[in-house]
Amino acid sequence: MMPQTTWGFRTVNPGDVVKSNQTLEEKSTQVAVDALDITGDRVVVPTYFIVEYPNGEKKALHHVLDAKEISDVIRQMRLHEEEEPKSGNTDRSSGLSSVGFILIVLMSLFTLLTCTIAIGIF
Repeated sequence: MMPQTTWGFRTVNPGDVVKSNQTLEEKSTQVAVDALDITGDRVVVPTYFIVEYPNGEKKALHHVLDAKEISDVIRQMRLHEEEEPKSGNTDRSSGLSSVGFILIVLMSLFTLLTCTIAIGIF
C-alpha cells in the first residue's frame, strides 16, 4: 500500500509524506530518499530544505511541493554572490603566467632544433 500525504496524493517515497504538527527541527531531519544510485553512490535527499531569509525568518520548504520557491531562493543566492566583490586578486590580464611563459620558451626551442635538423638533412 502506498503512503498518502495530507492532501491525499500518493507518493513513491515514504519520506515525501507531509506530517502535520512537525517542528522545524523535526522537518530538518526528515529524509525523503536514502538509497544507492546506479553507480553505487549513496543519494540522500532531505524532505525539507531549511531556508533562513535576510530578515531572520526560518522556513521549511518541501522538496516537491515548494520546488519553485526553492529554485527562487537558489537564484537569489546566486545573484547575491555575483554582486559581492570577490576577495583576492582576480586580475589575470597583468601578463603571462609562468606556465605560459615556460610553454612558449619550450615551443620556441623545439622549433629551432627542428629547423636546425631539417637544414642539416637537406
